[in-house]
Amino acid sequence: MAHKLREQVEELLAKVFEELSYHPFIAPYLNASRINPPQHYIHQCEVIGRLALRKPIRVLIGDEIGLGKTVTALGVAKYLEKLGRVRRVLIIVPRVLVMQWRKELLRMGIVESKIHHLESNTIGFFELQSFPEGYYIASMDLIKKEERMDKIARIPWDLIIIDEAHKFGFKTRRFWKIGKMLIEKHPDRDVLLLSATPHRGNPEDYIARLQLLDPYLVKGWKSMDTRQFYESTHGAILFRRTKEDVNKIYEERDVFLPAKFYAGVISARKDEALFIERLIKFLRGKLTEFAYEKGLISEKVIPLLTVLIFKRAASSPYAAFTTLERLLLKRAAPELTKDLIDSVDSFLRVEYGDYEYPEKDPDEIFNEFIDSIRSLPSELLSERDVEEIMVLRDMARSIMKKGDSKLNALISLLEDIMVDEGSKAIIFTEYKDTANYLMESINEKHPEWIANVLKLTSEETRDEEKFQRIKNAFETSPKARILIATDVIAEGVNLQVAHILVNYEIPWSLIKVEQRIGRVWRLGQKKEVEAYTFFMNNMADFAALSSMYQKLIALKRAELQPRPVTGQEVLLYADTEELIRPPPPVALVLDGKKKKFVRVTEARTILTFLKEDKVGLEKLVASIIAARQEVEKELLSKNVLYKPRTRQEVESFMRLLGFKTPTSLFEALRSLIKDSSEILGFKIIETTNGVKVSTGLEMLKPMDTIDDIYGLFPKNYAKDTLELKPVNLVAYGKPESTVIILPVEVKDRKSGVLLYRELVGVRREDNDVLRGEHLLSFLSEVLANCLGLMGETKLDSEIPIENLGELVNTIKENVKRILEPISRYMRTVESLKLRDIDKVWLRFQDIEITPLSPIAYVYIITKPAALPEMVSEEKKRRIEEIAMRIVIEKEKEEGRIPESVAESEHYDIKSINLETGEIRLIEVKGHEGSGFYAELTEDEAKLAERECDRYWLYIVFDIGSENPKLLRFRDPLKTMNWKIFEKVEKRFILWPKE
Repeated sequence: MAHKLREQVEELLAKVFEELSYHPFIAPYLNASRINPPQHYIHQCEVIGRLALRKPIRVLIGDEIGLGKTVTALGVAKYLEKLGRVRRVLIIVPRVLVMQWRKELLRMGIVESKIHHLESNTIGFFELQSFPEGYYIASMDLIKKEERMDKIARIPWDLIIIDEAHKFGFKTRRFWKIGKMLIEKHPDRDVLLLSATPHRGNPEDYIARLQLLDPYLVKGWKSMDTRQFYESTHGAILFRRTKEDVNKIYEERDVFLPAKFYAGVISARKDEALFIERLIKFLRGKLTEFAYEKGLISEKVIPLLTVLIFKRAASSPYAAFTTLERLLLKRAAPELTKDLIDSVDSFLRVEYGDYEYPEKDPDEIFNEFIDSIRSLPSELLSERDVEEIMVLRDMARSIMKKGDSKLNALISLLEDIMVDEGSKAIIFTEYKDTANYLMESINEKHPEWIANVLKLTSEETRDEEKFQRIKNAFETSPKARILIATDVIAEGVNLQVAHILVNYEIPWSLIKVEQRIGRVWRLGQKKEVEAYTFFMNNMADFAALSSMYQKLIALKRAELQPRPVTGQEVLLYADTEELIRPPPPVALVLDGKKKKFVRVTEARTILTFLKEDKVGLEKLVASIIAARQEVEKELLSKNVLYKPRTRQEVESFMRLLGFKTPTSLFEALRSLIKDSSEILGFKIIETTNGVKVSTGLEMLKPMDTIDDIYGLFPKNYAKDTLELKPVNLVAYGKPESTVIILPVEVKDRKSGVLLYRELVGVRREDNDVLRGEHLLSFLSEVLANCLGLMGETKLDSEIPIENLGELVNTIKENVKRILEPISRYMRTVESLKLRDIDKVWLRFQDIEITPLSPIAYVYIITKPAALPEMVSEEKKRRIEEIAMRIVIEKEKEEGRIPESVAESEHYDIKSINLETGEIRLIEVKGHEGSGFYAELTEDEAKLAERECDRYWLYIVFDIGSENPKLLRFRDPLKTMNWKIFEKVEKRFILWPKE
């Protein structure tokens, strides 16, 4: 293969890949981690594509839990970074998610040196450096403090991402400090809010967050609580998709495999049931005793203490024993301060996942609270109370000695799991005491599992190296099969490596169940998910099951047990679709004559049961169901949350950016490599592990990811394409035409900011515009049927005005359609007088589209349908005369002075450009039909080899038609295919079989 042709094709592909690196479906995924790289999913690409052309970008991504909102947000950030729109990114997250976000940044290919952690002891350091460019991760409760907020607010952030944005309730300090100062105060700043529960039943709260995104909304929330307003936000400032949407509309396959929730009723021994019954009686008595008293003790301390004792005692007999023992210890007690009470209250009264964890571990705070009870007046715990606590403590110790029925059930389940090779399970518990108890008990029962069972609690996190070692082992080691972990500690672990989940304690909140299942049932999960909760056959668990779970979830009786469990009397199950949309954490109650919503937390549910028994719990659940019905009716009637309608709608949008799906994009790139492999000298090898490429002496290279394909051109693809001359290719194909390939930029006319850049092709003859898959498919066919390189012509600098006009109009129409959701939103809210009409975001009329210099010209000629005919010498001479005349006329037309030298030289025409001094030594070949070949004598070939760039081959074909065609090749021995043959008495011209 000609060396120069290979060089030019490499250069062309380098330009193509560099231009494609600006595409919103490619830029976010380049240079990603080789370990567990992010996958392309259509619902994520849709958001990135929709936002690509906006300025500013201000949206709420409200996708259901497990749909990869983090990757979507970072994809937007990487796209903006590629265009030069982003230099400093602030990521505000709950403290427990800081390390998880750091891991996702690395996975997305953000270099470690650009990832910064904002902590109380690092803000000053970054301030001294003027906050260098990069990605800054900060805890939301760290930066809301006044002295830190002032420093953060002064930084010119280009993009702010806030995870768990529902925590910015309009009554919270976070909302007024972070939301107002960093988001609302800077309406031109790009902002992404992320939340799996964007609307929590309170329209005022939901609209307040939307007003942070669009501070130009001028009316009160009631004016916006309408169907017309909500519908205008869909796809404009709100995106909301579910797992069902991904499976049925976006991917049309089971990305999310089925998942089931199992509720197993475990037989409790008489002493176990009696312990719970007596514990509840004692706690209910304390609540009744202080029910009518006022003050901190009766209104706060007693309710918190009873909830805490109940939760811990119900967790495990060991946790019950240690908790009750602490109440009895005769040692100096810490002071019960208001801060300590507030800390406990923040853990027990807020919804699951809504708290920020301070430096102290929750268990430590709970223990300190229990210890401090001893510092209170003795009437809080009377002598009779102390005696009862002693009895309960001894009962818990006795249960441990006789055997814990729930523990035995768990171990039997784990025994079945351990037989199932490749299965991993996570056991959730709220308390370190219970985690230690489970670890010791499992190892005692099965010492052979010691390398298979891991534990993560606050104890392990104190040693960062140990924590990382355990985390990495569970995520990557086949030996690590079971992880016992507390909720918060497990936040930073990639839990979708497990597909079996066990709630060791009963969650008294369905949101907690949903959140835990969502940690496992998410993108990347390869197996069907099984979620188990054990309900002991005692009065507390039975009340929770019958009064709450069976009423709020459509539980059905399982005829067959998926796994054998010791002591299991009844097994109920529900498809997890029932759980991934739990009722909002509110109840609908009467306040006088008016209905109102009140927050329902796990602590409130437990207190209701402790105070009013099963009857009170059923009443609360009925009010929760009423609230759910009211909220669902409201959301449905006003169409609050966005939902994609059809697959066709999604595909229609994706095509606006040139590709039907990310898969079709990748396949088009891979085909481009395959079809150019012969020219490039690559060998494509199909293996059982996928398609591999051999580029020479190196090992086989994979073609599994976009990075793999880009890695085939490590030296070239980052070149500045504007500095390279266009490549001129000739190839067989249909129809005969010239296609000009060039980049197009889309900018904000006012600021000059680059919004979008795309590589396109336009056909000179009919103005057909080639984009995306169509363009890559065309290039693949060209490179598979490439005949050689054309020399430069005047076409290199001349693009017909009608071509440019059609090209600009095509891009303009697509841009208009991409921007339509945000344009529609602004039209609607302005027409409703909800928005200040003088405050505008980027509008379609502000868009400027600029075609750039071409990177390639492709000349398509028709492949001959038959073998070339042998012609007489006279006819041959006539054809050559016509060819010479056409070439001479063309040379004159382009400003050169041609001279026929066929009689004296081993070439036909010498053509000189007096302005540049360029000399062309031209060999002319002519064909009556569509034959496209040339024969050189040995002398002519030697001349071509010697003169290199000065030597040109001009081939004129279709001379017998009304429209003869001319193709020119510079240095043809390097830019065309050729072979040597001997001409003796006979000459054979061989042509490929069709």
